[in-house]
Amino acid sequence: MKLSTGMKKALSMFLTAALVVSGVYVSDGKASAKEQVLAVTAGTTNSIKVETNVKVATSAEITFVKPSTFAGVELTGAATNGVVAIAKAATNAATAEYIVDVYASKVVVATKEAVETTAPAKTDAPAKTDAPAKTDAPAKTDAPAATEATKNTQSLKSSKKAAKAVEEKTVEKVVEEKTKVATIVVKVTAATKPSTTPSTKPAATATAPAATATAPAATATTPATTVPTTAPTTAPTTAPTTAPTKKPAKSKAKFTVAKKVVIAAGKSKTIKYTAKDTKGKTIKAKVSKKANKKYATVKVTSSKKIKITVPKKAKKYKGYYGTVTLKAGKKTAKVKIYVQNKTTKAKAAKKKVTVKKNKTAKVTVKVTAQNKKKATTDTVKVTIPKSKKKYLTYKSAKASKGKVVVSLKAKKKKVSKVPVTIKVGSKKVKVTVRVK
Repeated sequence: MKLSTGMKKALSMFLTAALVVSGVYVSDGKASAKEQVLAVTAGTTNSIKVETNVKVATSAEITFVKPSTFAGVELTGAATNGVVAIAKAATNAATAEYIVDVYASKVVVATKEAVETTAPAKTDAPAKTDAPAKTDAPAKTDAPAATEATKNTQSLKSSKKAAKAVEEKTVEKVVEEKTKVATIVVKVTAATKPSTTPSTKPAATATAPAATATAPAATATTPATTVPTTAPTTAPTTAPTTAPTKKPAKSKAKFTVAKKVVIAAGKSKTIKYTAKDTKGKTIKAKVSKKANKKYATVKVTSSKKIKITVPKKAKKYKGYYGTVTLKAGKKTAKVKIYVQNKTTKAKAAKKKVTVKKNKTAKVTVKVTAQNKKKATTDTVKVTIPKSKKKYLTYKSAKASKGKVVVSLKAKKKKVSKVPVTIKVGSKKVKVTVRVK
């Protein structure tokens, strides 16, 4: 099917309107995007009026599509009178350039629509009344000549009718669709340091009096000429330059001490500690809050040692503990003092344990302590042969009333037997672990 000239023109206008709505700026058959630079200094705010490739509605919401590296700058936009982009840079914003796409939620699209005009169709009635036109002898114009030509060429007549039936009209429509309207470059620059300007300006002004003071020196040898030369040069140059360079010194305060101490009833023990002030100088700690006397008494003997004594009467408190709070400068530390509760019996709940690869096995050891109501205070030691550590490793141990639970972490390799020795105080227990 062949298209007439009028139909081809109408189709071209329709395609142009579709490209504008989709966000592509069409000019001479080529798509383009206008770029503008929004320069902003760290710690300041700046704005520019953005030239858009599509007319933006006044009530449109302006948004920005930023690159993944975009940081340190806050972008906002408005569409009250054209599109305005506002950039607010943080004080610590790094020097960089970012390409940012500007989008509008509403755009105004001006399109030339091909409208089939009904008015000429209605005026066909006067066209039918060609008889009166023929009766007018002097009114013999080109119209009759044209009609004779149309009778000879039927195809030309159909194309002219199509051209007369189509009329171009420019229509503006608000399209509510997120559309890319421009591309801007956000350029962030570092703020200028003010420390260099105070030192140079006073120095320049101070030299001026020195030059004028030499002229009258030949006539009068008064010491007044030396006053403006020394006073301005020393005061302005030293004060502004030294003040900004001062940085607060890092505190070297430190206080380390054992968090848990086990002592038998009627015995004493001396533990070491480290305490330093903000300047790193060793200081002596002091007892901020005493422990319960029936469990222990604490005394700071020097700047390095603390003596802890558990009374003989504490035999009935085996497994119990008291907490003492120590203070060194502005730092504090708490120490738990346990009355020794020895293990008398130990037995593995299961002698053979199976665990999957990359999983944790929990081995339970049944323990009988001197005071059965409390957990044992003995240390737990787990031994695994060096050749088997590639299959199994010791993770942790936790003592509670009547038992000790040991956590063992299996690795990626399978093994049929890993001998493990668990020692609770002076009591030993042996188990076999299989990694499957």
